[in-house]
Amino acid sequence: MLIYWTRRYVLVLLCCLVVLAVVSGIWLRINAYEHSYNLLELRAEQLVELYGQMPQESLFIERLQQAEPTRPKFGPSIPGVVQIADGAGNIIFINNEENTNTYASLLGELSLLHKDVLSGQKIHEEVKAGSKTWLRVGVPIYEKGTITKALYISTPAKSVLEQVSRLYGSLALLTGIITLAGWFVLYFLSRRLTRPLREIAEATHSIAEGIYDPVLPQQIKERELQQLVGSFQNMANQLKNLEQLRNDLLAGVSHELRTPITSIRGMVQAVQNKVVTGKDAEEFLQITLNEAKRLQNMVEDLLDFSSFEAGAAPIRGEPVELVQLVDEVIQQISILPDFSDVRFERILPVEPVWIKGDAERLRQILLNLLDNSKKASATSIKIALLEDNSQIKLDLADNGKGISPSDQPYVFERFYRGSASQKKVRGLGLGLTISRLLARAHGGDLLLMHTCAGGTTFRICLKPIT
Repeated sequence: MLIYWTRRYVLVLLCCLVVLAVVSGIWLRINAYEHSYNLLELRAEQLVELYGQMPQESLFIERLQQAEPTRPKFGPSIPGVVQIADGAGNIIFINNEENTNTYASLLGELSLLHKDVLSGQKIHEEVKAGSKTWLRVGVPIYEKGTITKALYISTPAKSVLEQVSRLYGSLALLTGIITLAGWFVLYFLSRRLTRPLREIAEATHSIAEGIYDPVLPQQIKERELQQLVGSFQNMANQLKNLEQLRNDLLAGVSHELRTPITSIRGMVQAVQNKVVTGKDAEEFLQITLNEAKRLQNMVEDLLDFSSFEAGAAPIRGEPVELVQLVDEVIQQISILPDFSDVRFERILPVEPVWIKGDAERLRQILLNLLDNSKKASATSIKIALLEDNSQIKLDLADNGKGISPSDQPYVFERFYRGSASQKKVRGLGLGLTISRLLARAHGGDLLLMHTCAGGTTFRICLKPIT
């Protein structure tokens, strides 16, 4: 990852710097030409001023040849050719500086913009002299307020390009330095950022090998990495708990299935071998039948759970009157001996409440929740129904002993029976799991709303018929 991103960063940075360097080079070239034109124009104006101060042209020529008039008051000297042309287009003077004699005859041709200069304009133009390019500036010469002549100064463009070339070299060096510095900065930053990621990757291998207490990076300043490490730690803790649940599940299911099978086998053998006879044999057979029913319920729970988790168990979409269904369940369960001391409180609307679903599956949810309340030693169960335009809420609140805080996060986990219930002969821990799957299959949900030492409240959320 470190090499992958640093390479791409360097390529992106280098491409951006190259584009910037090309644009800057073009700008430097244009700016260098403009600067040279301005410098030549300044020199030309100085020469025009000097020409106006001389009483005779011969004195100007002599002064020009002696005093290097092409040197400005400010700025360096650039080799060049000075020309003066009259109004008729005759070149009456040419000053050839050193190394410019070769091009003097070629530069002796009159500028095509001579008339523009005589009209009072200052011109900038490029002139081809053989295979070379020269920059030329022309300015008018005034005599007694009238333009009579034009003065031209030409300088080889090569000297300007040499200056630009030096700037290009500096620009290329600067681009390389910035690219290298950027790569070093990114490499060390990426190394610092990827170190915790590498440690987390090693921690994932540890978890894959069954070690749920991996060594995670500490003292991380980046907030995002802190969140990642925190989330990973929570995941590791949950996986550790789930692994413990899985081990408990194997032990619990094996025990729950083995106990009724062992009991059935022992009692049947006792009856078969005439160890018990008469009423004792009948009692043994009744206990055997009860154990077989309990075993059947466990198997049915496993089958229901597998079907609903795979989405293979269909839900009949028929109109169901919910108030009537709740009353039927209360009446059905009230006649059982285990619920003889339980008081039911109904807070249900008088008008029918219709939903679309499966009455038997909804009955299964209610019976499971009521059975859990009884197992929690509840003596009072309140059933309240709240209805709005978008949702129907059916709350079942009891005054049982509640769910311990350590068990609350796992009440809907498959095969979880709670730390207290594992010591008793109970089911497989699929009741609430199947009930939630049934509620969600109806387009709703099953929620744990409240639990404490004074009781527990579950809420069934369903959708009304629209």
